[in-house]
Amino acid sequence: MASNELRQRAVATIYHELARDPAGEKDPLAPTLAALGADSLDAIQISMALEEEFGIEISDAEAESFTDVEMGKTVGDWWALIEPKLGSAVA
Repeated sequence: MASNELRQRAVATIYHELARDPAGEKDPLAPTLAALGADSLDAIQISMALEEEFGIEISDAEAESFTDVEMGKTVGDWWALIEPKLGSAVA
């Protein structure tokens, strides 16, 4: 599966967890979690949803790095975290 398709699936999963539509964003990777209305619980739910969607493992430490949504983490940061994990998981 092409990287672009995987990225679109990841973005769709994240926005779905936040009950948002990525089509409304000029660059769906750019918004911060806070700008999308996320809180720390949303960040944990996103982590679990991405693990389920792609059959990957996100460590507790990695997931916790997203729980302080005021730190400015973006949708693109989620993608940067999971993209290297997808090589063998979704081949």
